[in-house]
Amino acid sequence: MPATRSGTRVSGEVTIPTIKDVAERAGVSVSTVSYALSGKRRISTETRDRVQAAIQALGYRPHAGAQALASRRSQILALVMPAADYFSVSVGMAFVTAITTAARGYGYDVLLMTADEGDEGLRRIAHSALADGVLPMEVEVEDPRVTTIRELGIPAALLGQPADAQGLPWVDLDFAAAGELCVEHLAGLGHRRVGLLGPNAGAYERGLGYALRTLRSTHEAAARHSVSLVAERTGPARRELAGSIRRLLAATPPITALAVYDQEALATVEEVLATDGVRVPTDLSVLAVAAESTARNASPSLSFVDLPVAAMAEHAVALVVGAISGNPAEPVLLSPVLNERGSTAAPQRQSPLPSRGAP
Repeated sequence: MPATRSGTRVSGEVTIPTIKDVAERAGVSVSTVSYALSGKRRISTETRDRVQAAIQALGYRPHAGAQALASRRSQILALVMPAADYFSVSVGMAFVTAITTAARGYGYDVLLMTADEGDEGLRRIAHSALADGVLPMEVEVEDPRVTTIRELGIPAALLGQPADAQGLPWVDLDFAAAGELCVEHLAGLGHRRVGLLGPNAGAYERGLGYALRTLRSTHEAAARHSVSLVAERTGPARRELAGSIRRLLAATPPITALAVYDQEALATVEEVLATDGVRVPTDLSVLAVAAESTARNASPSLSFVDLPVAAMAEHAVALVVGAISGNPAEPVLLSPVLNERGSTAAPQRQSPLPSRGAP
């Protein structure tokens, strides 16, 4: 049975130092050690150094729960995810994994919340100290959550760029540049008739920044490069999605390339092209804006503009931790990178694409 000796707990052969042992070794009071750990009161550099030396010599480890109480922090970040049919599940779960990994590097756990809680959810976080900071995903250009976050004073980092982000850090891919890069790549190969699949209709109608910026820049770049676009939005129904793809394949004059701006649609694109006997890139070049893992797993391996999930997650966590600590940083806009994998080539076919028609 554990015994107590001179303020030190003994369990079998293992001696576990306590805060009292640290205080005795440093020649200070227990409260002074507590202040040195929490930073709640100013103490001299000499005293702080003695406390740190005693901690290192004894191998003392502060109790995590006690530290959280002392600092009045939960060591939790709230990740606010959408709960809508336009939301890409594969992208969302990739962000969950990457953000959780990055947060653990700072000693934080992650609480998942759904965006349909709206202001109520944000106010609950602020009033109950449920989390130290929030990471809202799928940010709209005119996002009402921005106003609420400012009003409540919650430390936050936005995964997306709103129109007015003054005072709030955010991280995003430069989706305007991504759309332009797709058009420039295809136009450079000689394509002048391009099918555009996506963005998701729900994301566009909701005013999500990535959907609006990508689509606008794609049309502007197409006009500059004399590229004709044939567009179809995507939605949640797989059957309707297959119909949208086949309408693009049946376009007159025929398209020679397809740009896909909805990662969730890629599996259906692959299925329809295989079923209808459309060869990539001989009959049709295919280019996507997608996470690297998704593009690599496609058959054939897709040329793609990378959606840098890991980098965005790491920046977002660093930004919100900085906001929590009172050290705000500048927003981060990541430049798009195009990776050629063999699914894009110069146009070789001018006759209509083979298609079995709408399902």
